[in-house]
Amino acid sequence: MKLAKALKLKNQLAGEVAQLKELLGKQNVRSSKQKFDYDNREVLTRLRAKLDELVRVKAALAVANAEIYAKIFRLAELKGLVATLTALETKSGVFHEGRGFAEANYEVEYVAQLGKVDVDKLVAELQNEIQTLQDALDEFNFTRSVNE
Repeated sequence: MKLAKALKLKNQLAGEVAQLKELLGKQNVRSSKQKFDYDNREVLTRLRAKLDELVRVKAALAVANAEIYAKIFRLAELKGLVATLTALETKSGVFHEGRGFAEANYEVEYVAQLGKVDVDKLVAELQNEIQTLQDALDEFNFTRSVNE
């Protein structure tokens, strides 16, 4: 099975596990006069089987991805850095601010160490590297197989 298909299977199994966990929680206690829709012992058996299957797929993916982990981790960290830079306050100049409704406005001069243009340029550079890494990972996922 190709990595791309194994990743889809992992996500599908994770969704099924989440549904079974939710079902288990919702079906465990009822009024003595209300009938249970599901037998929780059977739900728990299905859940444990799905968990075993999910663990096998995750382990196979981990082995198959070992040679590309550095790129996977770099991609994640660069995306985090882009999020940080995008949220970075870059205002500079004089602004009129006030404390409240009845207070008089006052001037505050802000100076940014990294200006908007600098941040935008850096984000664009990082986005290019992210795209290059993503392309490499996509190719890897579509060309490599997983040993189950």
